[in-house]
Amino acid sequence: MAELIWRLRTAPRAYRSDLIWVLLVGGLAALILGWAMTLSIQSACAFALVVTIVALYQHDERWGLTGLLTLWLMAPFVRRILALMSGPIENDPLSLAPFLATGALAGLALVKVHVPTKIRVVLLLAAGGFALGLPIGFFHGPRSALYAFIAYTAAVSAGVLGYREAVSSTDSVLRRVLVIGMPLIAAYAIAQRYLPMSPWDQKWLDVTDFSSIGTGRDDHSVRVFGSLNSPGTLGTLLSLALLCYLGKFQHRVLAILGATLITVALSLTYVRAAWWALILAALAHVFASRGDSARLVLGATAVVVAASFALSPVSGAARDVVNRFESITKLGGDRSATDRSTSFSQLAPEAAGTPQGHGLGTAGESTKLTGASELRTPDNGYLSLMYQVGPLGFLLVVAALATVLNAAWKVARARGPGYEICLLWFAMLVFILLLLPSGDAFYGLSGVILWYIGGQALAHEFRLRPAAPS
Repeated sequence: MAELIWRLRTAPRAYRSDLIWVLLVGGLAALILGWAMTLSIQSACAFALVVTIVALYQHDERWGLTGLLTLWLMAPFVRRILALMSGPIENDPLSLAPFLATGALAGLALVKVHVPTKIRVVLLLAAGGFALGLPIGFFHGPRSALYAFIAYTAAVSAGVLGYREAVSSTDSVLRRVLVIGMPLIAAYAIAQRYLPMSPWDQKWLDVTDFSSIGTGRDDHSVRVFGSLNSPGTLGTLLSLALLCYLGKFQHRVLAILGATLITVALSLTYVRAAWWALILAALAHVFASRGDSARLVLGATAVVVAASFALSPVSGAARDVVNRFESITKLGGDRSATDRSTSFSQLAPEAAGTPQGHGLGTAGESTKLTGASELRTPDNGYLSLMYQVGPLGFLLVVAALATVLNAAWKVARARGPGYEICLLWFAMLVFILLLLPSGDAFYGLSGVILWYIGGQALAHEFRLRPAAPS
């Protein structure tokens, strides 16, 4: 303290004012952190993580984005560790931390970069579509409506982060995080299947009572979820990471090892929809590249299929993967497909016939804050969207997505700077749009990646436009 006072006395006035500002903000942050500690260790941890990521972004934007994506990947794991120490708490504040950090970084990016009007209109169109369900949602449950609004609009705001990175750098933090981070998470997921379950994961399974976590086998094995909170979320991110391996790598052996770990872990999630969306997205990559990636895509597909059939007689996991694909031709006897079809046929007419929607927060994870819902775990993201915001809000969001998809297609076909990364954005966008009929990909990290890619595609498409005459 004495040294700090001495520095304040001897520092020039410009530095002295900065030090005073740091002391005031730091003191306020310390008070907030102390108050959060009185509530729960989860609250204090959430506050500290958000402040740290904001500080990293202010120091270096690449570090901030890396920290943000890492927080999304590791937040469920941190929640399980803390729950093992302090016991599970209702409405964990850590679940809100990634959304708040995303919105905070998007606000900082808006200050640093000018977003063209057309791109702003696209993002505001999507945010406005979600906002249409807010009034009715407040009537049914203010807490769930507010949580859902923050979650969906924070994901949309990631478009600003994508735009900012596209205009300031030719590299991609998202691609680097998925290529480096997902093999590590895949290795952890494989260990979940073949090694004894860790205490924090086992307690989480006991507390959440995840009904669809089992594989259906007699050995009581579970579908892996890694550091995420469900096999579906893990399957989505593993598939997006696999698409990232379609680019060029300096260390080819490490790339093959990472892709192998991801493929094995993906097979252990038993997410059939992710496989088919991945295959179609890879074909979209081939089509957009005019066949340049055909050898890599078709070769890798042939290797995976051959390995699955070759190992199926001796490996239960490989046999289960083959059975999941064979069940596609027999969907009438598949319980999950039947339940999804029944839910859609019952709720789709009701959602389309309710102009005002049932309200934001009446479907998905946010319903935990109010109670039961007909769409507590929506099997169709498009249906969940229309159910909450009504046909008009649905059309606004779909219009924004159509604009983004059109921009991604244009930049993927243009042989200009950043051609390889534009091809990747188009394939990833196709994957998420094809995955939406099997889950609410507008929510969580998949939604953040969706709009982040949208911002990147819109930025590259804006560069392709001819300059207006002066």
